Amino acid sequence: MRCAYSSITCPAGNEVPGHRGGDIVAAVETPAAVRLLVGDVMGHGPEAIRIAASVTCAFTRLAAHAQDPAQVVAARLDGVVASMESDGEADADPREEFVTAQFIDIPRAGDAEARIVCCGHPPPLLLRDGTATFLDAIPPAPPLGLLDLGGPAFPHPVPLDTRPGDTLLFYTDGVTEARDGDGAFYPLPERAAGRLREAGEAGKGLAETLAADLLAHVAGPLQDDATLVSLRMADTSEPGTGSRDSVRSIFLAAE
Repeated sequence: MRCAYSSITCPAGNEVPGHRGGDIVAAVETPAAVRLLVGDVMGHGPEAIRIAASVTCAFTRLAAHAQDPAQVVAARLDGVVASMESDGEADADPREEFVTAQFIDIPRAGDAEARIVCCGHPPPLLLRDGTATFLDAIPPAPPLGLLDLGGPAFPHPVPLDTRPGDTLLFYTDGVTEARDGDGAFYPLPERAAGRLREAGEAGKGLAETLAADLLAHVAGPLQDDATLVSLRMADTSEPGTGSRDSVRSIFLAAE
């Protein structure tokens, strides 16, 4: 299977464009799969940035072990988050620190299914044949740092029922909770389906196009970091896209 993804973050307030703050996007290529993490640290400011950086580094290290399935990586990252203490607050309740996350494994073997583990994160949006559908049947686990509240079992991985030509859109709640001047939430499914048609069959630039549309909807500073990740599934007959288009757009190929 071949996949291509691009991501962009619109920071809250007037922070530096492209700065992710407490939002997390990380990808690791192994001989067996492309492994993707999309996450969101509770809260804002320097503490959220510190936790996001720590989780990103830990994921990059843990995901490199191809023999460990996504649920094992999630469980080990849960331990990383649970052991954190707030800077300058050694007596803080560790349960005040948590990270919502999704782990996606896209195997290189053409007949293997992509799988996802969801830890308290909003469901991805499936774009197919001009329609947009939330994949809300994915069984959720508690966020990282709180997995023990869900019992002793690992979070459950489920197959992603995708086919060549599908696009999966991952996002943080800063996207779906963004409001315009009248208080209306950003209509992500409708806008995503429409913008994908405009972007063409390859969907190149979809995340960036949606980010611009989101900022136009809000017409002012965002109240929360907003991240969009577009993941397009293709078959091995399509040309590879193994190059960087820009600082914010990275395309990975899995064969």
